[in-house]
Amino acid sequence: MMSYKLVAAFWLSALWAQESLYLAFFQGKPDSLLAYPEVYLSPAALERRRLQGIPISSSDLPVSSQWIKELSKHGRVWSASRWLNAALVETQNPEQIYRLPFIQCIEPLTQARSKDNPSLTGALSPLDPKKTLTRANQVQLDQLKLPMLHQMGLLGRGIRVAILDAGFPYMDQIPAFRHLFQEGRYIIGYDFVAGDSTIFGDNAHGTQVASVIVAHDTVQLGYHGGAPQVSVILARTENALSESKIEEWNWARAAEWADSLGAHIIQSSLGYSTFDDPAENYSYADMNGQTAITTQAARIAAQKGLLVITSAGNEGNSPWRYITAPADADSVIAVGAINAAGQIAPFSSRGPTSDGRIKPDLVAMGWGTYIVGLSGTVQQASGTSFSAPLMTSLAACLWQAAPTLPGWAIREALIRSADRAHAPDTIYGYGLPDAEKAYLHLRELSLTLPQSPQLQVYPNPTSDQLTISLQDGALGWYDMEIYDSEGKSLLRQPYRGMTELVLSVKHWKAGLYFLHIISRGSGQSFYTPFVKL
Repeated sequence: MMSYKLVAAFWLSALWAQESLYLAFFQGKPDSLLAYPEVYLSPAALERRRLQGIPISSSDLPVSSQWIKELSKHGRVWSASRWLNAALVETQNPEQIYRLPFIQCIEPLTQARSKDNPSLTGALSPLDPKKTLTRANQVQLDQLKLPMLHQMGLLGRGIRVAILDAGFPYMDQIPAFRHLFQEGRYIIGYDFVAGDSTIFGDNAHGTQVASVIVAHDTVQLGYHGGAPQVSVILARTENALSESKIEEWNWARAAEWADSLGAHIIQSSLGYSTFDDPAENYSYADMNGQTAITTQAARIAAQKGLLVITSAGNEGNSPWRYITAPADADSVIAVGAINAAGQIAPFSSRGPTSDGRIKPDLVAMGWGTYIVGLSGTVQQASGTSFSAPLMTSLAACLWQAAPTLPGWAIREALIRSADRAHAPDTIYGYGLPDAEKAYLHLRELSLTLPQSPQLQVYPNPTSDQLTISLQDGALGWYDMEIYDSEGKSLLRQPYRGMTELVLSVKHWKAGLYFLHIISRGSGQSFYTPFVKL
């Protein structure tokens, strides 16, 4: 009898006959590299996780090179994502890929075609010369009470911000960004669209967004970025000449790359709902926090301790109306746009998510925001593209004050400080945050990491898998043993601190078991029972 998988493969072959790009999702990864995170995570990434107590898990592992090699026999492998555990493959033989033993499933992804890009959530307008401000952008900083943090010396120093956008032309030449390069706070850049490191070109949108955060020229321009001392990672994920799910794939890969470089915040003024090919379009029902590629990646980023700050979208006065992905993720900060008077912008996308959650989360000035343009002069711009980097600025300055906190704690402090926190709605969300109140909330949320490693074993009882995590930020080596109630040893193996080891116990007998872990360095011992159902 023909197997179900082969029947499905023949059916899929007929369905996908005209397709060329596919997402191939893998089975569970081999975990042989789990104990050696130095191979796939930078020192900065390991340090951030140590400070925040974030374990290293299988999702951090790179995709097996052997699997990629085998896939290459059936088509061109464009790239792979460790977080999504998948590869983007160009092939005319998807049914052959589906038959490979390490493939879980495969989905079509259509090529992009030329079109104006709706995912860039901002537009420029001329600067009104009649505006007279102490600083050109003083109003948008005052609205969030950011100057209070600046006066305390909280300017984002030590915080790494990854900006995912459509290009960063002239950013390396505009005087207002000069300090970023002179002080060594530009970390690295990569173009995920073209596949190279030529980052200071393409669409102006990314430069404009970055200026809200880091541009600084108080002498000539009177401009003071919201967090001018952050360190910056730049990623071009968006092709401004097209709209395709390939760009979401680029976004996911850039997010995991930023994590591996030790980023704290992912700043994304991009949104996805409709594409060049209508077959790729999301529906409002898909804005459920689980479906879109970028939404899935944003959720994983939050699990890794990062804070994702994204524009809510500019669909408020369009037929779509609602937020766009990844703003629907429950763990991100989706930022709507208001003007200097605090009124919601007509274009600012509305909530809720399709499963009824409050969105947007917060608002900031995105209607008449002051930015630095490609000419090096101050301009005004409108769009949730520009309210999002203001929120990123506030988050970065707060995080400098509490670097051991994970992203969710910064998000919580911002939400609790907002002016509609007790009566949120689907237009303003929780409202406009207050830097001073958020700073005070951080004290309440401050987490004291244990001075000695703490062992976690879950779920307990378990029937299928057992997850073991010893939060040793020193990445120490241990000897691990599991034995049953009669003292019979069932498993012995090395273990590395701060890694999240998942064991299959599905075929073990029901009963009581004991886990014993001993440090090879200090001899410190950890012991806990667990139950197999």
